[in-house]
Amino acid sequence: MARHQVHEAAVHAFDAQLATGTPQPVPEAVALDGTAAFIDVAHGTAGPWPHRPARVGLHATEGASWLIELTGSGARGVDGSQGTDADLYGPASDLLLTLHRRLPLDSLRGEGDRAVLENLLSWPDLG
Repeated sequence: MARHQVHEAAVHAFDAQLATGTPQPVPEAVALDGTAAFIDVAHGTAGPWPHRPARVGLHATEGASWLIELTGSGARGVDGSQGTDADLYGPASDLLLTLHRRLPLDSLRGEGDRAVLENLLSWPDLG
């Protein structure tokens, strides 16, 4: 629970900073852990992936990478270097903030099937 609260506080701090015109990146350690947690919790508990099966790689410039497998059974992080349909590259802070829909997709470097990336970022319904 405390782990999630740290991630949530970091994203809300970014919101407040953005409102005052002084947005700062999420601290590296929080952003790296927050990205991993988002994959496990938000994507991992969202239910069935409503699109064609896909694999997406997320790559932080700080060195961490995650591979997400999206199927009718849902989303799960997988190990290995299997091929991907699409990949996102950027600083961990930008990855986390994009997953939380605070930054646009174009704030990251995308490769591969853009529709897969757009679908990933609009799913799950965080409302």
